[in-house]
Amino acid sequence: MVGEWLASIGLMLLIYRIWPRHFRPCMYEPAGWPLVSIIVPARNEENVLGQLLASLDHLDYPHYEVIVVDDCSDDDTAAIALSHKLRLVRGKERPAGWNGKQWACHQGAMAAKGSYLLFTDADTIHHTTGLRRAMCEVLDCEAQGFTTLPAHQSPTLWERLCGPFHVLLMAVTNPYGKARPGQVFAIGQYLLFERKFYDRFGGHTRVRADWVEDIPLAEALLAEGGRWVVYTGPAIFSVRMYETMGDFVRGWRRNFRAGMGYSYWGASLEITLFMAAAIGGGRLNALYPWLIILLTALVFLRAQEKLGRFSAWGVLLFPFSLVLFCWVSILAVYDRLFNRPMNWKNRAYPASATPAVGQLRAPGSP
Repeated sequence: MVGEWLASIGLMLLIYRIWPRHFRPCMYEPAGWPLVSIIVPARNEENVLGQLLASLDHLDYPHYEVIVVDDCSDDDTAAIALSHKLRLVRGKERPAGWNGKQWACHQGAMAAKGSYLLFTDADTIHHTTGLRRAMCEVLDCEAQGFTTLPAHQSPTLWERLCGPFHVLLMAVTNPYGKARPGQVFAIGQYLLFERKFYDRFGGHTRVRADWVEDIPLAEALLAEGGRWVVYTGPAIFSVRMYETMGDFVRGWRRNFRAGMGYSYWGASLEITLFMAAAIGGGRLNALYPWLIILLTALVFLRAQEKLGRFSAWGVLLFPFSLVLFCWVSILAVYDRLFNRPMNWKNRAYPASATPAVGQLRAPGSP
């Protein structure tokens, strides 16, 4: 009975968190469009940078600039960038205490002229109307920070089976709810800031030593009283974050470990409840647990439709995502408990890069 109650609570929480809401787009465009500086940190991105820049070339937004920061690449990243109309910043070697991506983004921000800054990654493809829709929402909501749900491209079978994995992540970060410290959705492929407020909270300088930058930046903005908006309408970009399962595990292992420093105390309990709902509380010899499993599967199926190209087989084969999620979580906890250093993009980072739970550094502090 306890398992069934936990499963029921998990199902209700899932429905509350991730059942897609009706999206009401901004109906009126502003009288004038501010200059947006699109900043792309790029380190050895020759395989994907061209498709990103081609998509940026075709944006219908009337007033933007593109800045690519070549983060000490040793491939053709810079040459590909120069084949497009943009500004190329030759990145300097990162100073001690800086994460490579944060340092590249900081250099791009220093070169930017726009009153809004959009940080995006080389693995994304922007939809033609995306920036116009994003800025319309930002200006209408008077937001200082903005992100959006991703559309995962998922070209291979194993990627299309990972829908429930991404839905679980979304359920914990609560993109449809009000952003609050410890529970905020942000994705590094699309981080849009009002320049004045970005400078006010310290920008990438504030999170320079963190292993990820998206959630820490959103947390910093909230800590300074800014308004953070998550766009949940039709997709404005697509992404393929990792090409192999090995890269997938390594990347999310890093993200999970870093995220532990910013998630609120109940996140682990919520994950347990969601998993209990997916397996009917572990009691499969009665009708009610199977009803819970069926309803949970329908919630996952509906939610993953908002996140990109995922197969219904991924919901039917939920144990694949469940095992993957648990394995990545175990690796992340192991890294954190044993204070292991990290290697990323051929760079080594000390274990001290991960902040303590709830800790946010003030601008300019070490």
